Amino acid sequence: MKRFLLAGVALLVLAGGAAARDITIAQSSDLRSANPGVNRDGNTDGVILHIVEGLVGYNNSGEVKPLIAKSVDTSADGLTYTFRLRTDVKFHNGKPLTADDVVWNWTRYLKPETKWACLSDFAEGGAAHVTGVEAVDASTVEIKLEKPSAVFLGLMSRPECGYTGMISPESLAADGSFTKPIGTGPFMWDEWKKGEYIHLKKFADYVSPANDGKPDGMVGSKRPLADGIKFMIIPDPSTVKAGLESGVLDTAELSPDLIPEFKSNPNMQLIIARNNGKNLFYIQTRDKVLGNPHIRRAMAMALDLDELVAAASNGTGQANGSMVSQDSVYFDATQKQRPPYDLEAAKKELAAAGYKGEPISIIANKRGNVPSFPAAVMAQAMLQQAGLNVQIEVLDYATQVDRRRSGNYQIISQSVAPRLDPALMYSFYVGDKDKNASLMWDDPKAIELMKAAYVEADQMKRQKIFDEFHELMLKEMPGIFLYDMVDVWGATKKLKGQPVWQSNARLWEVSVD
Repeated sequence: MKRFLLAGVALLVLAGGAAARDITIAQSSDLRSANPGVNRDGNTDGVILHIVEGLVGYNNSGEVKPLIAKSVDTSADGLTYTFRLRTDVKFHNGKPLTADDVVWNWTRYLKPETKWACLSDFAEGGAAHVTGVEAVDASTVEIKLEKPSAVFLGLMSRPECGYTGMISPESLAADGSFTKPIGTGPFMWDEWKKGEYIHLKKFADYVSPANDGKPDGMVGSKRPLADGIKFMIIPDPSTVKAGLESGVLDTAELSPDLIPEFKSNPNMQLIIARNNGKNLFYIQTRDKVLGNPHIRRAMAMALDLDELVAAASNGTGQANGSMVSQDSVYFDATQKQRPPYDLEAAKKELAAAGYKGEPISIIANKRGNVPSFPAAVMAQAMLQQAGLNVQIEVLDYATQVDRRRSGNYQIISQSVAPRLDPALMYSFYVGDKDKNASLMWDDPKAIELMKAAYVEADQMKRQKIFDEFHELMLKEMPGIFLYDMVDVWGATKKLKGQPVWQSNARLWEVSVD
């Protein structure tokens, strides 16, 4: 009881300095760095999203659209990208953004001493090696690549890259050291009290990119409707719950087991938002038992995926057996295909494989915000009905990650963060396992298709690549994809708008009465 009271006092103290119309939000860990794309993690990315913007950004369906740029043209050979900049973009210090600022930012990002998280993607040997960045005139920039890359714009837009956000040169001190982010986003840097909170102020001169009046991913309407945002550092879920119920917090991520309670609370609202992340079962295709595709297909057919997903997601998820998100522009009829639930067919596959009851282990963790353990429990019961000898090994998350990275597992019940371009999602699972043991699938044809998706820019041709990839996956079953991840958030009734997108807080076009 003492701990709860102390937590409540902490909430009151932290909330005391908030302006009347600030949005106050909880996050589980502190900012690692205010330097975009440098020393980052998921919570850091969510703060930086409000401060900086890149030349382009993702929309809701995973397409890359202009953001600071008003248009993007690609040369016929795919090697030169021409960005024509909007003339209404200002830095938070009031200075207009110019082509020279874009060149300065890219030059800085590409210097090894900056320690940009995404340097390897754009350096020599990367998926989109940048060989030159030039200001053609005050509002036009050309970026040249060594070879064509269909994922160049998508790579630029990733949270891991700090969105390749443009910051003013005044963000750096005279000696070149980083001081604070002076970006172009709807909110501007104000105060960071380490271990307690980060406060951002509304940027009154912000102008949204061309839009239809609605928020759309990282683009669309981006008006800062609140006076500011206060990100409070609260790692304890019970304190978050207390903060929401008391009104000290306006919104926060919830543990899924609180869904019934928040649904029935007349003073609260429950916010469910699907994202492009994945919940799945990794399968070690080099395992002496699971190396047989008959057994992997039998496992897939023994799972009543709709029932499993409903239970594991507390009724919030929808089964999806594809690596492609249901919200993606590339999610078509082929991507909807998945193995049928058929116990008799599963038993025939096991017989064809000569399966003799060899033990199979599913590794799971019990983190409250992911379905790793409940999905494993449901799968164990279903797989045993088909005659598979399945046990569950519960590990802490860090140990589970180590086991996956080393390839030391049979099955892992895993969640993977959003990647909006399917080719970038594939790269997390597919490749040479001798070079990277954490990868799930090393089929030569799958690797060939993934590489093709990295180069082919035409949307219709990419769709054919993704569909062929999915059909091959259904045949080989290197893993079993369960459903797209779901964000579960709570908010007070006073909050208006959608405060979460792709597992990040997104607090433009959001207000509090």
